[in-house]
Amino acid sequence: MSSTLPAISRSGSTVLSGGRGGTGSTGGSVANGFTRPPPSTPSVRVSMKSIGSAAKYAYRWKRLGLARDEFGNKVHMNKGPTVEELRQIALERAKQSMSKESGIIMGKLKRLTCLVANMRRETEIDAEYVRLEIKKLTKRAIEEIYAREQELLDQVDKLVKEANTTLDGQYKQLSNLKTQFLAKERTCCERLEQEVDHEEKTPAPLITYQENVQQALNYLKTNEANYKRRWVGFRTANEPNFKNTVKVLGFVGISDPRSVRPWRSIGREGIEHGQFRGPVGIDVDKLRGDIAISDFENHRIQLLDKNEEFRGVFGSKGSDSGCMKGPNDVKCDRDGRFVVADTFNHRISWYDSKMEHLQSIGRKGNKAGEFDRPRSLAITSEGNIVVADTGNQRVQVFTGDGEYLFSFGDLGKGPGQFKGPHGLAVDHKNNIYVADLYNHRIQVFDEAGKFIRSFGKEGRLEGELSEPRAIAFTPATTVGEAGNLLVAEMENQRVTMFSDDGQYLCTYGDSCEENSSFGCPSGVAVDSDGRIFVSDSKLNVIHIM
Repeated sequence: MSSTLPAISRSGSTVLSGGRGGTGSTGGSVANGFTRPPPSTPSVRVSMKSIGSAAKYAYRWKRLGLARDEFGNKVHMNKGPTVEELRQIALERAKQSMSKESGIIMGKLKRLTCLVANMRRETEIDAEYVRLEIKKLTKRAIEEIYAREQELLDQVDKLVKEANTTLDGQYKQLSNLKTQFLAKERTCCERLEQEVDHEEKTPAPLITYQENVQQALNYLKTNEANYKRRWVGFRTANEPNFKNTVKVLGFVGISDPRSVRPWRSIGREGIEHGQFRGPVGIDVDKLRGDIAISDFENHRIQLLDKNEEFRGVFGSKGSDSGCMKGPNDVKCDRDGRFVVADTFNHRISWYDSKMEHLQSIGRKGNKAGEFDRPRSLAITSEGNIVVADTGNQRVQVFTGDGEYLFSFGDLGKGPGQFKGPHGLAVDHKNNIYVADLYNHRIQVFDEAGKFIRSFGKEGRLEGELSEPRAIAFTPATTVGEAGNLLVAEMENQRVTMFSDDGQYLCTYGDSCEENSSFGCPSGVAVDSDGRIFVSDSKLNVIHIM
């Protein structure tokens, strides 16, 4: 710079110089353009202009970090910091920043802790309120259950008293009739003895007369024992009111062709031959008299001969040809082949009379010829196969060789609609009867699938149904007429008989009687001799009546 800067003397006095290399008015020594007066020289008066200029350049030098030492040399006042100093500065700044952030976080944590404590208090209050409400509701429900239970017990007691009163009255009537018949029998015997005294042999009319008396007495004894057992086994629609009557020896007696039919059971739970695990569908081969049984949980079909002896078995668990997964039904066609509803393989399979696999049709789906858990079969007089496509809520019809013909039905409660179609049966006119499981009714269709009628409703009374699972017709007593329809009810644990037009006839089994009830009747069939076969999937036996 061309301008002069003030120099600081050792005594602290400020000395101004008139120019670079010049001498001052005092004649002091010169060093680098600055004049420093000798110590004995008095202070020089400085003008304001010179002071201002010196201050200006002093500020600039200070800003640039420059100054002059005591000898007038330029020196840098602000040397750069060392690495250690920079590290210390960074650490200090980091500590300051962390301290600041730590304070913020601690403040937030404190506020969050307060919030959680408040929420916990509110939750405890709500939980206590809910516990009190649940306790009140539970107490109220228990009181209502007890009240309803007592009401039901009173109703049951009342019904039992009424039934006992009615049965006692009927028993008294039977006893009176028995007494009267015994008296007539004695009279008849006396008359026979008198006739024998006069003739060599007893007249034929009197023998017939005596046989009728004995037959009536035997019937009365049978019914007397039945009434003592309180309706064990088999009930008829006419037992309570004695509608069917005939005159025997001038007196009115009871005549009911459907007397109590005792039954027996074969089989037990197991995997060996003749043992079952969940038997369901059952059918009788009309050509050989064999009994075919769907052994559901053993994934096989077992055959018994007409003497109820084990004949053979076919099928095993799997999806390959000849294997099964939960077969629900089996039917014997007019050619002696076995048709199987392979439920969880979603197909229908054919086997010949030697139990060899022939063919299978279907797969899982809802198109024509596809199935979703088919559960029941029926065969028309023309040999067509009727299939209850349960999962698709419809019935499909095929030819005897498996060619698709038509289908009918959909999900619903209206006529022609289903909620779980299960059992199937066909009458002498090829009308199709369908057990509509969860609509608790039987629906009737013609051979083209057109709705005709339905009967039954949910309940436990006579003529009512609860989850009808399987159906079958008894042999017709007259050529050209239909037999009676047997309906296996799962929920009511009984088998109910209806006429082909839906009129209630009688009931086998009673869920109120432990010794006479089924476990879970799941299949029913009738042979040519009138024997009734009922598969019981709960007790794992076959009942024969």
